[in-house]
Order: sequence, then C-alpha cells, then structure tokens
Amino acid sequence: MTETTINIPANSRPSGKASFVMLGTGFDEIEALATVDVMRRGGIETYTVSMTDDRLVKGATGNLVVADMCKTDMNPEFIDWLIFPGAGKGQAAVNPDGHLRKIITDHWNNGGNIAAICAAPALILGPLGIIKGIEATGYPFLKDDFEKHGGIYSGSPIVANGHLITSKGPGTTLEFALTIVRKAKGKETETALREGMLIPECNHSECCCN
Repeated sequence: MTETTINIPANSRPSGKASFVMLGTGFDEIEALATVDVMRRGGIETYTVSMTDDRLVKGATGNLVVADMCKTDMNPEFIDWLIFPGAGKGQAAVNPDGHLRKIITDHWNNGGNIAAICAAPALILGPLGIIKGIEATGYPFLKDDFEKHGGIYSGSPIVANGHLITSKGPGTTLEFALTIVRKAKGKETETALREGMLIPECNHSECCCN
C-alpha cells in the first residue's frame, strides 16, 4: 500500500475586516462552500473557520474540508459578517461552545452582520436571543424550535432584516449568498455575478430579500 501525504497550507488570516463562514462537524457542504464561492467571486474577503481546534472538518455527507483557520485564530475585531451553514440537530456545527457563543453575541450586540441558513437560525441564533421578535426564516421542520425562542417564522426562501440574513436550506443557498453579496457590495456586483453564473434574477414577490 502506498502512503499519500497531504500538505495542508498554512493558516490564512485577514489583515482587516472580513467575513467568516463557520464550519463545525456535520456542516452542510452546499450551504457552506457554495456561499464561500459566491462571496469570493463577489470580491468579499471570506475565510472558513473550524469551530474546533482542528482545521480538518468533516461535513454532513463525509467531505473533509481544511478550514482557513481554527476558532482561536479568528480575531473578533476583524469580523464583518459571521455566516452559519446548517447541520443536523445534534451536530456540533449547530451547537457552538461557550467561546463561540460569546463571539456571536458580542458581534450581534455591537451591530455586526450575521447570516444563517437552514437549521442555524433556529439552533444557533435562537438560543442566543438573536431572532427574538424578528422576522426570519430557516428549515421548515424546525419551525417549533424557531418560535420557541421568539422568532417570527417566515415561509420565504430568504429574509433580509437589517443586519440579519436568513434562508431556508440547501436549495436556497445561491440566493442566500447573492443576498449577502448585495448587502455587502451592492446591486451592481450581484447583477454581474448573476450574469456570469447564469442565475436568473430573484422573484422578490416570493421572498423578503430586499
């Protein structure tokens, strides 16, 4: 048997404000990696962050991803957007530890931008009080968890509410990512991405992403 050696690149760290996509064990690969791809295409400095001290993170369908950095490498002063993909209810990806919960709460309380999709709005943001009294969306099967924490559940694919963006699940990921791009870089950048990626304009009558 031949051994294969994989060279893991050194940590990547920003020198200023940037966006961070959080990866915990069991994260939904489509929701995480497609979002990273679209944001980087849109010119947003974006980094993946392991929610543990190990940069190698296993996704929901078994894909292994080397995150750009570990949670302890992320400087809260540099956070522009915090972005959370979904995961199964018992997975670490939607059960952040105390260190990360404090970072999330402080970022939100200081007016920071947060985007969450699928299970993340109900299971990460809900217990932290972030969706309380706010119209948002997420995975439909978690509506009870959502409302248990005071969230006003919307059936829309995307809801952009101030500095919070939420979305339903894997099938809404591209619109989720493009909504972040529009908020961060403007409509012209979003339109250019849609044209280049062959993504039709969103029907805003069916969502709340304006």
